[in-house]
Amino acid sequence: MIDIIVIGAGIIGSTVFYECTKQIKNVHLFEKNHKPGLEVSGHNSAIVHSGVDPLSNTLKAKYNLMGQAMYEDYAKELETPFKRIGAFVVAKNEEECKHLDVLEQRAKERSIPVVRYSVHEAMTLEPNLNPNVIAVLDMPTTAIVDPTHLATQAVNKGVEHGGTVHFEETIVSIQPRGDHFEVTTTKGIYQAKVVVNCAGLYADKIEALLGEPTFYLEYRKGEYLVLSENLSLVSSRIIYPVPSPLGKGVLYVPTISGRSLVGPNAVDVDSFISQPIQDEAIKDMKVKMNHLLSNIPYEKEVERFVGFRPRVNQDDFIIQEHPHVPNFFTLAGIESPGIASAPAIAKDVTTTMILPALANRR
Repeated sequence: MIDIIVIGAGIIGSTVFYECTKQIKNVHLFEKNHKPGLEVSGHNSAIVHSGVDPLSNTLKAKYNLMGQAMYEDYAKELETPFKRIGAFVVAKNEEECKHLDVLEQRAKERSIPVVRYSVHEAMTLEPNLNPNVIAVLDMPTTAIVDPTHLATQAVNKGVEHGGTVHFEETIVSIQPRGDHFEVTTTKGIYQAKVVVNCAGLYADKIEALLGEPTFYLEYRKGEYLVLSENLSLVSSRIIYPVPSPLGKGVLYVPTISGRSLVGPNAVDVDSFISQPIQDEAIKDMKVKMNHLLSNIPYEKEVERFVGFRPRVNQDDFIIQEHPHVPNFFTLAGIESPGIASAPAIAKDVTTTMILPALANRR
């Protein structure tokens, strides 16, 4: 009998697995791919956000702030790269300046350090800012990581603690059997006391194996342009536009690898089947970025990629025990700020939900 089964080895499932193995050895992680962090976790901006953006009284705000505070030590614990490079939120007109006011006030309420600059002050720090920008909000605690490496390290250290990983093994059915679950995969049948659904884009489909799902995921596609190494002279910081209802907009992001990202756009889609990126989409992203930042060497493009975000219409994370099936937990809709929130979600959910449930089943 397995104590805990975790489904999905993205950054959420991997860190949950790792946290569980600190206390319990008999923990199994199932992942349909051949290694961790290949889907949502490996196809995004890889930013540890400061915590200014999420609305108050949401799980996003709670876990973003908790995660930001613990990330540097957590990265050392997992021996994964972490770099605090800061970010500028850039306003192009008076209406966007009003939104900077909102973000600045929210930062003050949350004790997040920020600095407001005029464009002239900001250009002494980032000379390639578009001179038509009006104002900038500096968020110095913003950081970058490699989510796939972090997930891989969490899995490896969980295995060192005694946990077991099943790669290239897909969940087929989940049946409650009184005091345990019977979990059938493409390779076998397992019994477990507690099941944790961290299946990312597939989380609603995993929950539907139990019957009528309690939520449905929507998908938002984001396309990225990758520029080659040694572009730090363009900007040493992340450059954001003022956020919109569709997200944080098209960003410039220096990455841990030394490359730079321009993107993403945001397109609501019905499925997460990847399609070739159209040149028109890249052209539109370049136009939007050029309103913020000048002298970007687009001729140094080395790659394009597409990422998909699992979303729920409540615009917050879903972190819950199934209302009708005890000891089945779901962590779903973990879009931005999911990277920033991951360590906090894993620690908190393991401590307050998963381990108490397991103790009650013994």
